[in-house]
Amino acid sequence: MKVVQPPLVLSDALLIAKGRHRACYQYPGHPELCIKVHIDPRDDLETIREVRYFNWLHKCNVNLDGIADYRGKLPTTLGMGYVYELVRDYDGQVSKTLDHYSRKFELTEPRINVLTSAYQEFKQTFQRHYISMMNLKAYNIVFKRESESHGRLYLIDNLGSANLLPLSYFFKSIAARMLQRKFRRFESLVEERYHFSINS
Repeated sequence: MKVVQPPLVLSDALLIAKGRHRACYQYPGHPELCIKVHIDPRDDLETIREVRYFNWLHKCNVNLDGIADYRGKLPTTLGMGYVYELVRDYDGQVSKTLDHYSRKFELTEPRINVLTSAYQEFKQTFQRHYISMMNLKAYNIVFKRESESHGRLYLIDNLGSANLLPLSYFFKSIAARMLQRKFRRFESLVEERYHFSINS
């Protein structure tokens, strides 16, 4: 006889962040994981697309450095929950977004150098493994502080392609051109909105 597990209880005390379409909660008892649920249960097309791409990447054993990995799904009291790696700093704090660091901190030259170095590594990883993504936004990337003076960037949202036939999954030349466009657009956005060059 199969035992049916009750839905996992998610409360406001566990809320990490909330976007337009999804809310992110700490997975109780698992500090290294988070659970994303849809604010409107019908608005799940983006997540379904993302999960399918993650499953394809896992099947192909693609290197996922620089990406908050997908770990599965489970029912919660707020609807179906999708479990992801929760990126944390070296001191255990949940890593903050690139938008946070670009707006909230005085961007001294040393701090800009740390961010640009992390960005170059992030960019090269995606290009090396031809990983598809939607438009890059500073609030969908977190900066994981690995020490007081070093860190890495992780994409936490918007993985995959919205195309009905995602050719970038199967053809490296198409993926390379797509990535070049996405990164160029992102670099222009950062310079326009935050007034520094992340591609130095």
